[in-house]
Amino acid sequence: MHDPDIPDHTGVAGPGTPDDAGDDDAYEGVTEKIKEIAAWYAEQIRVERGRSAPDRQRIDQLVAGYGACMEDLRRLRLATAQEIDQAAAAYDAKLRDIAGP
Repeated sequence: MHDPDIPDHTGVAGPGTPDDAGDDDAYEGVTEKIKEIAAWYAEQIRVERGRSAPDRQRIDQLVAGYGACMEDLRRLRLATAQEIDQAAAAYDAKLRDIAGP
């Protein structure tokens, strides 16, 4: 099923789109990382809302984090190879953060 919030980067030519297989692989890799973080935010929102006394501030922070992921997915569509690499590094760090010690 296609998620309309997740841009389809394959087969699209234009400024900032990857022009070789390496760039496509990098794009797909960072897209998967962003989706993984977005799924984590969605699950945390669900859990927090299900509590008997949900923390509204935490929910707001989680919703903002989820929104940032969606915005990053949209921006990634026109990203340069360097911007894709930067996004990958940022999301690697986020994945480490949510994984914990």
